[in-house]
Amino acid sequence: MRFFLPDNPVPITFQTLGILMMGGLLGPKWGFGSSLSYATLGFIGVPLFQGGNGGFEYTTGVTGGYIIGFVLASTVVGFLVEKGLTESKSIWAYLVGTVLVYVPALIWLSLLDFSWPEDGKLLSQAVYPFIIGDVIKAIVASLLTIGIFKSKFRNFINN
Repeated sequence: MRFFLPDNPVPITFQTLGILMMGGLLGPKWGFGSSLSYATLGFIGVPLFQGGNGGFEYTTGVTGGYIIGFVLASTVVGFLVEKGLTESKSIWAYLVGTVLVYVPALIWLSLLDFSWPEDGKLLSQAVYPFIIGDVIKAIVASLLTIGIFKSKFRNFINN
């Protein structure tokens, strides 16, 4: 599922929610491995990304930096959760992960010339429109992960 904002080629998707949970549930090693596998499979053409997209052209386009950020975010979220953040503080791991999706995306967009976003509008077009949704996704990922940790399903994951 994806939603586009007017005049913005980067869609709002639920990929970030999945990536954050991947790190939180699987830990840093498996979070890194699974998110890197996801990115690599998408890069070679498996239609895993929003809207059934994948391939070299897609992963090196405007969303390429976000995809790199997915690997970074899942690894760091996994590390922070594994280091024992309490339930009341776990949201911070997911918010840090969200920021870590943006960092490579902004570097990617600023270094490569996609003619989007317009000069001087990097934050207003590539970050600000997504903040509220991404904070909500971080909260949902935190709550779902806590619920899974408390359930018997977590024992299944660890075995």
